[in-house]
Amino acid sequence: MVSFLTCLLVIVACFAHSALGGAIVCEGASICLNCPAGQTLFVGSAIFGRTQGAAICPSQHIHNTNCTSTTSTATVQYMCNGQTLCCLNANIVAFGDPCPTTYKYLDVHFACF
Repeated sequence: MVSFLTCLLVIVACFAHSALGGAIVCEGASICLNCPAGQTLFVGSAIFGRTQGAAICPSQHIHNTNCTSTTSTATVQYMCNGQTLCCLNANIVAFGDPCPTTYKYLDVHFACF
């Protein structure tokens, strides 16, 4: 049986040979994630909503800093994993509206392999 430490070392080795990235885009805007030639995207996590104050995507409409779409990660993984280029729109059509009176953003963490 493979130990936890062995699995962890394999994961670390994979990430050591990958390009790590993160991107934040404000609600209503779009962004394209891309990888170098010969590599493809792997999305680790994504949050559409708001977990921080006005330091990210400032607005007068920040009424909730504890809201996230429950489908954010799965949606971005479905759209982007295995692609070289992936363009995303940060909007409630794609991710739902976890906090209707709050200006939201999409925060994506990814790697290229």
